[in-house]
Amino acid sequence: MGLLDMLKRPKSKPVPAAAAAARPGPRPVAPPYQRALIDTQDFQAAEPWRANEEITLAVWKVPEDSAFVIRPGSNLKFYLRTKATSTGYDNSAGGSAYTLTVSTPGIVQTKMRAPTLPSTRHPEVLAYADKGSGFVAVPVQAIDYNAGTVSLSVPVGENWTAVKVYYVSAQGEFKFVIVREGGGIRSEIPLYNNSFSAVHTVNQHDREERPTIANTGLLVEGYQLALKVTSPLEIEWSDEARHFVQLESLAISIPGADKDTLRRRAELLMRGGL
Repeated sequence: MGLLDMLKRPKSKPVPAAAAAARPGPRPVAPPYQRALIDTQDFQAAEPWRANEEITLAVWKVPEDSAFVIRPGSNLKFYLRTKATSTGYDNSAGGSAYTLTVSTPGIVQTKMRAPTLPSTRHPEVLAYADKGSGFVAVPVQAIDYNAGTVSLSVPVGENWTAVKVYYVSAQGEFKFVIVREGGGIRSEIPLYNNSFSAVHTVNQHDREERPTIANTGLLVEGYQLALKVTSPLEIEWSDEARHFVQLESLAISIPGADKDTLRRRAELLMRGGL
């Protein structure tokens, strides 16, 4: 379930004014909020990859009537896959399956649980072959982390015209920045940055190892959360790549609120006025 779906969940019915007035105690100083995950499906593709140049790979635009706070210590789960391409192999007249080896420079083994190979659902490596009518998923047969290669098997009677492999690598860097645009001025606020090697090789389910956000982030309507990458290896934002991004946040939704109101409420939440 994406972030927008979470915000669209039906809210509890309002308490009648008479009942609310009868309740003792102070009035709340902040609006209702809920924990929300900003995840992969909330982002949209932005710029195409350029070797060794910083590009905005994907962006998430804050929904209307909403504000989000990312607090220091918020968890980040992050696996971004690199893309490798290869020519295929025509085994339509072959007598046995053909082993096709694809070069995957920088491939790294993560601490995610992985199924026994061959598999089309490996968390680190995904492979696709064009058999004449578009790319379809094919099983990964073997992964050689030392040699930097992935092996696939072309069955007898099949002609693969091209192959794509998406894999977790250790080469490159990434960052999340909050982008504000207005009045012809574009400003960026850094939220988090690290290398692929540092994040992809830790146990992201372990409290001691998992990456966490160090800075405070405040996003309201009109802001964007941008994912920027720099890598010598090709990276694209696509469904086939099945990148995994999950960033914890606190969300406020106030229908009909203006941006200044949302910003004030979010700042109050950020300071702990819950």
